Amino acid sequence: MAKLEFGSLREAWKGEAADFTPLLAEQLDAIGDEIGVNLLAVGQTEVATAGGRSIDIVAQASDGPEFVIENQYGRADHDHLTRGLAYAIARGARGLIVVAEEHRDEFRAVAQYLNELAEHDAEQGIAVWLVEAKAVRISGSPWAPLFSAVISPNSFTAQVEQAKRSEKSLSLDEFLALCETLEIREAMSVLVKRWRALGHLVWRYSGYVSLAARGPAKSGERGVLALFPNGQVAVPYGAFAGQNTGIPISALTTDDFRRRAESLFGSAGTRWTGRTPPGWVGHEQVDQIIQFAVEVADAYAAALAEKKTSEAFLGTE
Repeated sequence: MAKLEFGSLREAWKGEAADFTPLLAEQLDAIGDEIGVNLLAVGQTEVATAGGRSIDIVAQASDGPEFVIENQYGRADHDHLTRGLAYAIARGARGLIVVAEEHRDEFRAVAQYLNELAEHDAEQGIAVWLVEAKAVRISGSPWAPLFSAVISPNSFTAQVEQAKRSEKSLSLDEFLALCETLEIREAMSVLVKRWRALGHLVWRYSGYVSLAARGPAKSGERGVLALFPNGQVAVPYGAFAGQNTGIPISALTTDDFRRRAESLFGSAGTRWTGRTPPGWVGHEQVDQIIQFAVEVADAYAAALAEKKTSEAFLGTE
C-alpha cells in the first residue's frame, strides 16, 4: 500500500519567497476551499506598498473583493500578522489570511478578537483567517500543500456559504457572451456541449469556465482545463500533481504526459500551470482539446476506482 508522508514546508519547497509563495499564488482555490471563500485560482505576488515593502499575495474573490495573504515557514510571528493587518486595512481588503506551519495560542486569541469586532462593524472590521500548512506526498510523489483553517470568522463563513447556496447554475450564454470573437464563441460552445454530453462537469467562475470530472478528492470532483473568453486555455499541472487534494494522479505527472501536453498547448506558463496564447481556441482545436480532456478524465476515473478498492480492502481487515 502507498505510504502517506508528511514533511516541513522548507523540506518540500526550499525557498519561502522563491518557491512557496509563487506556488500558493497559483493554488489559491485550494486555500479558498478550506476557508469557505471562492478565491480565483491565481493571485498577484510581491505587491508593492507605499512603505517600500511588499505584500506576499493579493488574492481576489470571485465576486470582486480583495484578500491579503501573508505566508511564512515555521511558527507565525508578530511581524507577519501586524504587517498583514496594515496592508489589508490600507487596501480596503475584505480579509487577511495568514498561512504558516503553526499558529500560537496568543495569535489565535488576537484573530478571534478581531473577528468579533468585525462582526459588530462589517464595514470597518477585518476578517482574519489563520491557516496551517503542511507538506504531504504519497510514496515519493511530488510534495503537495495541505491546508487546515484553525481560526475563521464564523459569521463571514456562514454568509459566504449562504451566498454559494443561492448561486445560479452554469449559464452557457453568460460565458459565451464574454467571448471576444465569433470563432472563439462557437468553439467554446461546442467544447462545453460536447463535454457535458460525455457526462462530465462544467464549473463556472467569474470570467471563465472549467471543464471538470469526477475523481479522487474531498468533493469527488477535480478540474481538467480552464477556458477563458479571450480564447486562452490553462492546464492545471499542479492540480494533476495533487496540490489541491493531496492526491497526485501518477498518469498525469509523467515526463511523457507533460511533453505531449506542452506540444498541444505550448509551454507558456509555469511549472504548475500551462497557458496558451490568447485567441488560441478555434474550430481546429476542439477535437484535440476534447481528446486531451478525456485522457485526464479517464486517469481521474482510474485513480478514483483504485482509491475505492484500497479503502474497501482496508475496511475488510
